[in-house]
Amino acid sequence: MSYINHKEFNKNILYIYYLPKSVREGGMARNKAFYETFNLLEAKMFNMFTKNILVRLVNNFKVLIVLFFVKKKTIFIHQGTLLFIFSMFLLRINFFRRIIFIILNRISKNNKLIIEINDLIYEQSIDLELKVDEVFRILQKDIFAIKDCNYIFASNEMAFYVMSKYCVPTQNSRVILNGAPRVQDYSHTIKNEEWMNSIKNKFVYAGSLNKGRQIEDLLNVFKDQENSLLIILGNEGEWLHEFELPENVIYLGNYEEGEAHYIVSKCDIGIIPYKEDRFYYNICFPTKASFYLTAGLPILSTPLNELQKVFEDKGVVLFSSFKDWINIVNNIDSDTLFKMKKNTMDIKDEYYWESLLSHIKF
Repeated sequence: MSYINHKEFNKNILYIYYLPKSVREGGMARNKAFYETFNLLEAKMFNMFTKNILVRLVNNFKVLIVLFFVKKKTIFIHQGTLLFIFSMFLLRINFFRRIIFIILNRISKNNKLIIEINDLIYEQSIDLELKVDEVFRILQKDIFAIKDCNYIFASNEMAFYVMSKYCVPTQNSRVILNGAPRVQDYSHTIKNEEWMNSIKNKFVYAGSLNKGRQIEDLLNVFKDQENSLLIILGNEGEWLHEFELPENVIYLGNYEEGEAHYIVSKCDIGIIPYKEDRFYYNICFPTKASFYLTAGLPILSTPLNELQKVFEDKGVVLFSSFKDWINIVNNIDSDTLFKMKKNTMDIKDEYYWESLLSHIKF
């Protein structure tokens, strides 16, 4: 990889993150990519992940002491890690929350503080039909009010929204899109199954399967499609066992990132069925977009603002309103797929993590 001269920076960078050994969802895949980057930079790193509550308390105390006294350093921390360190229990209490943000403002004053924003939790919970917790609306306002803090966002539209709503200066905002690793060979652990050898068009949905992501609607699109298969894999999909899935729909369960990427590479086209009328879907850059592209797959997506702006005129994403998907899935022809796959091969290198993070600067 082509990085900045890390010998100049390694003694001055503190990277604070949250990462388990096994990565099975997009948010943690992003954390892993940043971890690998900072590891190459030889930064001082603190992994806050632990299932042991006593170890967690000790780790949090150590990091808080470091953060409180350190000066003239670059401190990079993920939003989720920040909320983990200071504890949601304390952040819900006005008195403690004020103290915590006084501390964060002090840290930002004495150092270069960079907070990586993967999601806007409040807006996301609304569109994913999850429990809407008002404390996240308050926390977002406080996070984006930290004086002289810098932010890295996972999409252009998200950055624009935050800068407009919270008056974050342009010079304090950067964008690093969600990427994906190179496909690795897992043929030794994942054997060819009958569906992999099928001549039918193999559509794949890889990602979180919690309700609110249009999975039920997707099943209806494919239930009568004789010439297509739908392959589904990802976390939070246990509820799918309650359904009598159509014969051409195959739910594979949840896989570690590398295994899932290998399985996706055996398909023909990745799908992003998010509702185009929902605000958050239009401002995010789904991890699965790069996941599909780097596996060599073109994409069928609903017309989402961020994706349309990123992939305009690149010929790798077929944008269509969800109401037309039945017709598209049924009639997509081999020539169209061939051209889209060729275009995908031409640009997929741009969406490897190593490309997206190769010019990271502080």
